[in-house]
Amino acid sequence: MMKRVACRTTGAMVSVVALTGCLALAGVAVLLVSLDGAGASEDLVFGPERRIGQADRNPSSPFLRIAPNGRLHAAWTEADPNASPAPKPAADPSHKKHWMITFDMRVVLLASSADGGVVWTAPRRVNSATEAVQGEENEPRIAFGPDGKAFVVWSVPSEKGDKSRANVRFAMEDGRGGFTPSRTVNEVRDTARFPILERSPDGTFLTAWIDRRVDSPASRAVYLSRISPNGQEVSPSYKVGEDICDCCRLELAFADQGRTVFLVNRQVTKEQIRNHVLRKSTDGGVTFGAPVTISDDGWQTVCPHSGPAMALDQRGHIHVTWFTMGRALAEAGVYYSVSRDGGRSFAPRRLVHANTAPEILHTKLAVGRDGTVHLAWDNLDGAGKAQIFARSVAPDGNSWSAVQQISRARENARRPVMALSEHDLHVAWTESEGETSWIVMRTASLKK
Repeated sequence: MMKRVACRTTGAMVSVVALTGCLALAGVAVLLVSLDGAGASEDLVFGPERRIGQADRNPSSPFLRIAPNGRLHAAWTEADPNASPAPKPAADPSHKKHWMITFDMRVVLLASSADGGVVWTAPRRVNSATEAVQGEENEPRIAFGPDGKAFVVWSVPSEKGDKSRANVRFAMEDGRGGFTPSRTVNEVRDTARFPILERSPDGTFLTAWIDRRVDSPASRAVYLSRISPNGQEVSPSYKVGEDICDCCRLELAFADQGRTVFLVNRQVTKEQIRNHVLRKSTDGGVTFGAPVTISDDGWQTVCPHSGPAMALDQRGHIHVTWFTMGRALAEAGVYYSVSRDGGRSFAPRRLVHANTAPEILHTKLAVGRDGTVHLAWDNLDGAGKAQIFARSVAPDGNSWSAVQQISRARENARRPVMALSEHDLHVAWTESEGETSWIVMRTASLKK
């Protein structure tokens, strides 16, 4: 059903199609768009909020994943109870030391649940060293071997406290209830951050990150490294793409039993246009073809710290969601697109949720066995608080559920993550008030 309404702003009237509402902010009409389709996908019903982590240690930056045995796992960071409080850095009015700050010491923790997050095992510390584990877009990532052993990567700043010259750290379960000693994956030190980790169908693990080993004249690049199934061998890293936004996470996915590897990232042109692209490898990740633009959004300002999310369905369709400011404020929001031809092209973008204020939004997606796409993201509510929202796209690609707010944070809820089992969709995020943070998770049943 098509509806036409008008949103009045200062000195202008904007007329739009398929609007369910609008919000005037600072004289600008911000459009809240409903994607009407052939029908409405059913809204999910989320259960009660459950917290993860030690409350007095400011848990944050969760990551969720389902293990081969069906257990739900969560990795996150907390304040290191054995470390001394970090001194606060002196103010630098010149901003020349923008990246050079002192970080709190954090630990990477891992826990699992057999009942969808109602009861968790005691968390186990992953990293063996006292270090400033980074979070937010740099959250720890976990992947599992066929035997269920967890492999974990995370990022730490350089010894001088430079978060743009960081290092990728790795450890795995040792089979005795603990983890192997932490090791640095990037052989060129102080160059790597925003690591991701996925297990290939051939049993090896691919980890990728944004690398700055060459500063000038080349821009940031994507590097890959392969880890053996036993975690003992790490291949030398190699470049697979350049002109990368230096603060936006990556995503990897596999097809054709691992022969095909897809990589998405935010690209930055010489004109500073920030679009998302797909890179495709047909030799298991050894080489990648030219990037394919997912959507020409024309974003040309600021450093977003908000990367794309990607997942493949059983038909081989590639689903992607991302945030962009677009060419104008009225375009800003979370978008979605799909490729049905193996990544050669993408359908025109579709607006998931318009930006309700000039904020950077963060988005995730997961695809069910039936092809339903579940999306989660953060945005501001009517009271100006950051909250988590969700909606779903039916397998036909046309039927959309309504936008629903699933967090009720007193201050801010940011950076959702998702894990999808056969029967449940889990969404977790970080909430914060001042310098205090905690992790919240809610679960929706997919059973009909």
